Parts: sequence; structure tokens; C-alpha cells
Amino acid sequence: MERNVGPLDARIRVLVGIVLCGLALAVARGVVGVPLISSLGLGIAGVVLVVEGSLRRCLLYQLLGINRCPRETK
Repeated sequence: MERNVGPLDARIRVLVGIVLCGLALAVARGVVGVPLISSLGLGIAGVVLVVEGSLRRCLLYQLLGINRCPRETK
């Protein structure tokens, strides 16, 4: 699978993923008053975003035929 996530999009994904992981930890420790099961969902979403941003590959973009990665010039 080739890269299909642009550099700005990748940075935003990593940043949002880190924030979601931090929020998941806060929920798990009881700092935020929401149900504990939402901690698992937030954690999974955060990890997925960090991995997608780091690898610059998105399965959903692939399925929809979206490519936001700029063309490399030779």
C-alpha cells in the first residue's frame, strides 16, 4: 500500500491521536467523569490515528480512492 496521507494531514492525525490517548488515560484513572468503556474506544481511536499518521497510510482513504499525498517530482 502506497502513502496516501499528506504531511499536514499526518501531523494532525498524530497530534489528535496523542490527545485521544491522553484523554483515554484520564478517563481510565477517573479524572474525567465518563463511563470507563469509553476509555477503551478513545484509546483505540488514538492509537489508530497515531499509527496512520506515522506511516502516512489510511485504509479508509484507500477504500474511497482518496490520495492526499503530493506527487514526488524526479
